[in-house]
Amino acid sequence: MTQNSKGFTLLEVLVATVIFAGAATVLVASYVNILSNFERSRVRANFEEELAYVRAELQIIQDVEEAKEGGDFDMGNGVSGIWFSEIEMTEFPNLFSILMNVDLIDDEGERRQLNQEFYLLRPTWGEPDEVDRARQELQERMTEFREDQQFGWDYKSSL
Repeated sequence: MTQNSKGFTLLEVLVATVIFAGAATVLVASYVNILSNFERSRVRANFEEELAYVRAELQIIQDVEEAKEGGDFDMGNGVSGIWFSEIEMTEFPNLFSILMNVDLIDDEGERRQLNQEFYLLRPTWGEPDEVDRARQELQERMTEFREDQQFGWDYKSSL
């Protein structure tokens, strides 16, 4: 009696199913990872857009006290919030170190706090006596540096 097999054995079908399930698992995990990365990049882009909006609002303010107090904003896309900043003049005249604090509420009611530190050159923010003192100190440091860095020729006479 001869057997004529025209199909797959149960073992072959099970092995093929396991291989297919493994491949499908890898593909689904990759797809979920891609979606997750896309969502993170979208959130990051929105985060940058929101900070840029508030930073632009800060840069147009002429009065330093008003800039420190901050204010509220509505971006029109469901995101609103309040911001304030901590401002200090650096050792360079009219250059300010700014720590901007932003409290956002998105369209889903989720609250996020964002902080950003940057430098801003604002001649209208400095007190005249503070600016003059910083300018004088900077000139003194530059003079000392020039005196220390002379390489066999008189730097001041060549000016």
